Amino acid sequence: MDASADISRPLGESVREGLAKSLVSLGILARVLVPSYLVVDLLRQTPVIPWIADALAPAMGLLGLPGEAAVPLVAGFTVNLYAALGAMAPLGLAPRQVTILGLVLGIAHALLVETAVIRQVCRHWLALAAARLVLGLSAGALLHLVLP
Repeated sequence: MDASADISRPLGESVREGLAKSLVSLGILARVLVPSYLVVDLLRQTPVIPWIADALAPAMGLLGLPGEAAVPLVAGFTVNLYAALGAMAPLGLAPRQVTILGLVLGIAHALLVETAVIRQVCRHWLALAAARLVLGLSAGALLHLVLP
């Protein structure tokens, strides 16, 4: 289909197609976000999240984050950004903390999947994955130092 055909297309048809595609995208996001949110919210009612928070508080403090922020960090590193968002939501993090997490995960997200892809095309896949992880954590620590 050329560009002129898209212009002459009825508005109602474009809206219906857009809504249909939006609903598909919403369903995909919901399948990741909702379970992540529910699992973390349920874990907050048990001793698990406090135990993780206490164990990882010193390391997470280097990023200016509470220990419980390790949960969305690990979800983002291993699954994807949407799992991290679902895990982050019930924790009630401050905007500053969400910004730091966002920077770290923006650099080092979905490491398992993306490293598997990189492994197919590059000999140094492990070094690249490690570099992304170190760079993401370093950027988060630096942001913690400069962000008011």
